[in-house]
Amino acid sequence: MNPTLETERLLLRPWRDTDADDALGIYGDEEVTRWLTPAMAWVPDVQTMRDVLRRWQTEDVVPASHWAVERRDTGQIVGGAALVHLAPWKDLEIAWHLGRRSWGHGYATEAGNALTRWAMHRGGVDEVFALIGPDNTRAAATAQRIGMEWLGETDDYHHRRLELYRVRHQDLTYCDYDTEVTEQENR
Repeated sequence: MNPTLETERLLLRPWRDTDADDALGIYGDEEVTRWLTPAMAWVPDVQTMRDVLRRWQTEDVVPASHWAVERRDTGQIVGGAALVHLAPWKDLEIAWHLGRRSWGHGYATEAGNALTRWAMHRGGVDEVFALIGPDNTRAAATAQRIGMEWLGETDDYHHRRLELYRVRHQDLTYCDYDTEVTEQENR
């Protein structure tokens, strides 16, 4: 099971069945899902959302996992984040999905930084990729804030043209992993 990661403002924790309503507020919003690659489509109802959450809980193999992104001060779920393997390659993609009300607060950057650092320091990963639609300027800016470099366009992964970003372990700029991200054992 993936660990819970704690940042200054956020908890990245495993999704629970009881999160289905909150998750549907994100993945059931067409304005949010229009930006997601074909790997995550619009979810029509709470039962389908429960099924997706259960699939994530059973299919995830560390370091590839899905996390709920929760505000520490309120316990409100503001989005989701994931590290997923890009088939048929072993490349690892990072993704962040925020509810519209949570856009513009820096949560995607904070969650992306936490996952990137965790994957490289605890998950044994040397590089992480992001695939971003050509019109998704917000996600491209987030990738750059995480320290990712633009590698160009590709249609290798999802059978559509996407912008490819990458960050390698040696490219990370940070003080000390343990002061930025606290990893908690899940009970």
